[in-house]
Amino acid sequence: MAARRFGADKIVIMSVGRKEIALVVVSVALCAGVAEIALRAMGIAYPIFHKLESYRGWAPQPGANGVWVTEGKAHISINAEGFRDRDHAIEKPNGTLRIAILGDSMSEAFAVPVEATFWSVMARELDQCDALAGRAVEALNFSVSGYGTAQALLTLRRNTLKYAPDIVLAPVFTGNDIVNNDRVLDGHKDRVFFTQANGALVLDDSNTRTTRFWFKAAWRNIRNTLTNGSRVLQLFREFYYRTKTAWKSRKQSTDGGVFDPNGREYQVFKKPETEAWRRAWTTTEALLRAMRDESRAAGAAFWMATLTAPAQVYPDDKVRTAFKAALKVKSLDYPDRRIAAFARREKIPLVALLDPLRTRADATGEYLHGFPNTRMGTGHWNEIGHRAAGEVLARAVCSAL
Repeated sequence: MAARRFGADKIVIMSVGRKEIALVVVSVALCAGVAEIALRAMGIAYPIFHKLESYRGWAPQPGANGVWVTEGKAHISINAEGFRDRDHAIEKPNGTLRIAILGDSMSEAFAVPVEATFWSVMARELDQCDALAGRAVEALNFSVSGYGTAQALLTLRRNTLKYAPDIVLAPVFTGNDIVNNDRVLDGHKDRVFFTQANGALVLDDSNTRTTRFWFKAAWRNIRNTLTNGSRVLQLFREFYYRTKTAWKSRKQSTDGGVFDPNGREYQVFKKPETEAWRRAWTTTEALLRAMRDESRAAGAAFWMATLTAPAQVYPDDKVRTAFKAALKVKSLDYPDRRIAAFARREKIPLVALLDPLRTRADATGEYLHGFPNTRMGTGHWNEIGHRAAGEVLARAVCSAL
């Protein structure tokens, strides 16, 4: 009898347990459904903006739309071509000057509103250029976070030239572009590279031809689809990354110096001391030369601009001086001088932004890089930096025209 009663009690307990579990599941589902409806009604969205692809390693997801607050804050829309910009007709309108921008995160500029990006500022300023004689100016952005010059060249071939730009502008961010162009220095497992053999550029896309990459891309596609389809999942993901960013920013604020002289990317301020750095520089120059040749062959002028690294325009000369001493260099201008010399040799118009932006930072004390929710003076350009760069670029283009 005792055994039978125990068994009956166990059945009752298990039965109640199942009902409770079912009630919890239904309650959670109802709450998630209500939260999903509320988030959509309020227009709150934090989608995943980039996906993996075999051609360049990764690219923005066409049609992605939401808010970016990892650094700064801005609404982000990815157009049908797959870039942070509005949609543009492939056929160029009559009486229009088209300028195509091919850069990395400094130009994609997720941290500021699209109308505050340097290429938007440049286009508006050029509307006042008398030399254009009433021609409309259209800036087309083909920049993607994390891209090196190799990926910019591939983007030029696949996406840019079909829009018949009048000017192709390649912004060179010395902060990491040189590093990104060499497999040894960069080490990114999803990036495609170019190498040089007998004076010719050879695509090395071995990273994206592996089983590892295929499985990773397949998983990312599933994850992106699920996350981008649910505002609740987006909110949880955003909370995680905000917490992670805040913790990282808090840790940096107690590290002592603003810039770590041991950082790999800061070695660009020195003359190349290793074979890898020498190779990175010569590969970068070969890639820029190829962009020039292919742009001109398509009927477009090719321009370059050197963007500022945060340490170069930090508005406190004492910080810059201490950083130079730690790096054991007399100047932070080496990469800009080298690119300027390359541009002169190759007869490529260059807009060097370092001197005018550093002069502005020193005169005003303004931070051109950084945001209150990360760390002022570091990271990407803020709206002040973008506006300053856009104005200088507009004057240079207007003068040339």
